[in-house]
Amino acid sequence: MARVLSPVRAAGRASYVADVQLVARAVIASSLTGSAIIHGTVAGEHFGEWVPAGVFFLGIQLVELVLALLAVYAWSSRAAALVVATGLLTVAVWLLSRTLGTPIGPDDFRVPEPVGVPDTACGLLELMSVAAAAAALRLTGHGRVRPRRRSEAGPSRRGLAVATTAVWAAVVLTAWGAAPAVLGAEGHAHGGSTAGSGP
Repeated sequence: MARVLSPVRAAGRASYVADVQLVARAVIASSLTGSAIIHGTVAGEHFGEWVPAGVFFLGIQLVELVLALLAVYAWSSRAAALVVATGLLTVAVWLLSRTLGTPIGPDDFRVPEPVGVPDTACGLLELMSVAAAAAALRLTGHGRVRPRRRSEAGPSRRGLAVATTAVWAAVVLTAWGAAPAVLGAEGHAHGGSTAGSGP
């Protein structure tokens, strides 16, 4: 038998759901945009080292930007699930490259790379998006994520404040991760070099 909530509790629940969905979408849109920007700062270097690596980085950028747009304009359970899947896959590839080296590519790709500022920032941004999408899916139950209807409760001031803070956190992480490439302070390196690395 379905549980019936009082109008006050139902309104509170609706507002809470609206808050979580707003925060999730803000985190996903801003963190994936930031991650795509950082990936863009190292794509050229990867093209210079091995063309398929550069293509891979452009592909990651495209996926991240599409998912960021979906979070804003076409939010759904499928979009949230894609954010979780692609984010975890990207982080797994990064972990592999930093612990064992990649199993394909030139010889210097097959040894662990050093951890640098860009890839650390990128990893944090990607994990933020995964956590936000997973929270949205879990909250709604059975993966039914959908945009809020106009007749439903909107986000609270607290929800708006948390979403704004999350966006600024993503902006700061993006600036930190992109700064080495923009300032020329850190380059990408393979083969165990200590010159630094990209995502």
